[in-house]
Amino acid sequence: MALAKTQKIQLIGLSSKKEKLFETIQKAGILEIKEVTEDLVSEKELNKTIHKLQKAELDFANLEFAIKLLSPYGKKRSFIQGPIELDEKEIEERAKVFDFQTIIDECLKIEDTEVKAKNEIANANSELDIYNILRNLKINLENLSGSKNANIIVGSIPTEDLEATKKELTKLSDLVDVQVINKEEKVSQIYVIFSPELEKDVRATLSEHKFSEVELPEGTGSLDDYCKKLNTVIKDSEKIIKKAEGELKELSENIENLQIVHDYTLWEKEKLEEMKKAGSTEYSFVIKGWIPIANMKMLEEDLNKVSKELLIEKIEPDEGETPPVIIRNSSFMSPFETVTKIYGLPQSSEMDPTPYLSAFFILFFALCLTDAGYGLVMFVATALALKFLKLPTGTKKLVKLLMYGGVATFIVGALFGGWFSLTTDQIPDFLKFTNDAGETAFIMQKFNSLTEPLTILKMALALGYIQILLGTFMKLFHGIKHLDKKEAILDTGTWAFMLSAIAFTILAASKVIPIELQVVGTWWVILAAAILVTTQGRNQKSIPGKIMFGILSLYGLIGYLSDVLSYSRLLALGLATAIIGLAVNIIAVLMYDLIPYVGWIFMLVVLIGGHLFNLVINTLGSFIHSGRLQFVEFFGQFMEGGGRDFKPLNKKTKYTFINNS
Repeated sequence: MALAKTQKIQLIGLSSKKEKLFETIQKAGILEIKEVTEDLVSEKELNKTIHKLQKAELDFANLEFAIKLLSPYGKKRSFIQGPIELDEKEIEERAKVFDFQTIIDECLKIEDTEVKAKNEIANANSELDIYNILRNLKINLENLSGSKNANIIVGSIPTEDLEATKKELTKLSDLVDVQVINKEEKVSQIYVIFSPELEKDVRATLSEHKFSEVELPEGTGSLDDYCKKLNTVIKDSEKIIKKAEGELKELSENIENLQIVHDYTLWEKEKLEEMKKAGSTEYSFVIKGWIPIANMKMLEEDLNKVSKELLIEKIEPDEGETPPVIIRNSSFMSPFETVTKIYGLPQSSEMDPTPYLSAFFILFFALCLTDAGYGLVMFVATALALKFLKLPTGTKKLVKLLMYGGVATFIVGALFGGWFSLTTDQIPDFLKFTNDAGETAFIMQKFNSLTEPLTILKMALALGYIQILLGTFMKLFHGIKHLDKKEAILDTGTWAFMLSAIAFTILAASKVIPIELQVVGTWWVILAAAILVTTQGRNQKSIPGKIMFGILSLYGLIGYLSDVLSYSRLLALGLATAIIGLAVNIIAVLMYDLIPYVGWIFMLVVLIGGHLFNLVINTLGSFIHSGRLQFVEFFGQFMEGGGRDFKPLNKKTKYTFINNS
């Protein structure tokens, strides 16, 4: 399939029908709206839209806050249940009748109460951390500020300096008294009573011994009584929080309705954001945007049902503006778009690589996993997920792709004799046979990656060479169709000619085709090399320069060889899956043999856990490395990428699943 062709259009309609028309555009989901840069602004219309948008944004933010606050207390929908399933009309009706603002107000009030209570607890705990060790202080708080005849300082001092400090302070005057409140191994707490005229000397002495003064709270009574009050504050605040949590639990019964309103408000917000992009006068408005050409008639028919007074016309893109890219494939092929989009989109002038990578990706995936048992498990799991779970479109495509991978892995795994890494002596006789070499093998088995690694390596490199050759021809055809034909033939065509010659020669040497044709292949390679030497230096001015650059161009073969060698990872990953599975089986058997009575339980745990781990980790590796071969080795031959994704105004959802069937 090719990329969908797009057209930039301009739509002019009546301001009185503007919102209804935008609702229709949003429901259709096929028009990407661009901002109108012309000076067409009606302040009245713009202010009306901005006012509505500000309200929608406020409602949306409040709904997100309320849902986040209530989610820990609400009943969770099970994985099997999936998201809330409604059609668009049901979502709209429920959103309009549900009084969400009352719930939000209650949530704001409860959260404010909770925050204050938590702050009270934090402050009380912070004070307790300081004052708990001073609770033995015998002086009441109201007396700690000192008097006309005596000042008091309370604080902590290193225990090793305690005695020295006491001696120095008592030497100052008989009007100085030092009392220990609490003595610990490293730090002690003391208070000092002294005559006001000695304050400067007392503080200087304390400072020399690293004394740290504690600021005590204002109040009356003992510090111990004050700490008890703090503990009371903590208990009371905890009761307030518990009560608030109970109220939140009651409110959480409304969470599904809040989620429905959330998605409806999201539609409204995005619609109004797009309406801001329109140019407008007092009586009319204009919008510009991109649409798939195939959908133009459908959009026009839908809009005409709302208003006959409108004009839709094709316009040229602005200078430097590039069309958005839309990948469209059949329902069978569309899951492979997941792979393409991980890399990025092709440019609008390039071809969609999805159909060309599909067979290679799924085959490489299977060669990396290479276990029929794992393929069967993957197929069953993904097929059940597709049947019983309500999945977003993107997730559904990925799951469907993994289901294809399960089928391919089952077939390839059976050909390679991979069945949960079991050996032929561990299975019943009806599942095995004796092959032509006199060896016992699994039913359907044609290869053994553990005993025939070179055969598998040759297969991997051959597949890689075929894909790279395909990529080169795709680049050639694209250049002939969209770029300079002469340059495409001289630059890419010559390399396609050379790679084809090498492939022909290898086939003859391997006796896949008659070996007598090898001489034809040899002369073909020589001819291709001569053409490369003759053509690749054509842009140089001097004849020696042309020859030198022509000869140096043959170094490009090293690049192609490097790309082909990258496909050897298919062998490595296939071996890794088999060897890890084999290790799991050996450990499981040891558990059974070494642990009496309950050994079979440990064996089952190791088998299930080990093979599940092997399946998950190697499925991930298979996906990543098969994808990497597409992105680096295949796409690099013909695709530059960097296309801009098509982003139409549509109805996105976060919590609900729209079912319009």
